[in-house]
Amino acid sequence: MKSSPSQGGFTLIEVMAAFAVFALLFGVVLQVLSTSMQNTRRAGDYTQAALWAQTKLDSVGREAMIEPGRTSGRFDDRFSWTLDISEEMMFDEGGVDVIDLPIALYRLELIVEWGDELQREAVFTTLRSVDMNWEERQRAGM
Repeated sequence: MKSSPSQGGFTLIEVMAAFAVFALLFGVVLQVLSTSMQNTRRAGDYTQAALWAQTKLDSVGREAMIEPGRTSGRFDDRFSWTLDISEEMMFDEGGVDVIDLPIALYRLELIVEWGDELQREAVFTTLRSVDMNWEERQRAGM
């Protein structure tokens, strides 16, 4: 009598080892995707904060003269802002007397804050020059 041919296939241990490897790799892939989604959300939030900041900084000095001080407000339900305006001293190393110039230099620092569980913020700083005789020129031109 002939012996029966052995059947090909995987043993139970091989199947369990393959399933364990698959489970570990699947967990790693899920972690990578989760981190990627968090980073994408964070980048979107910073982009939105930068757009709000650009809008706010562009409007400073357009409707009224720039005045030193601190103001704050909200852009929407998620984003709020604080604007600090301070006068900067101008120095010139070339010998020009900058005190006699009819220009004032202001430092604008805008802090945009957002977040639910974890409060985040982005700080935007710029300098703005102001013609001190602008209002007089406007009245004279009318």
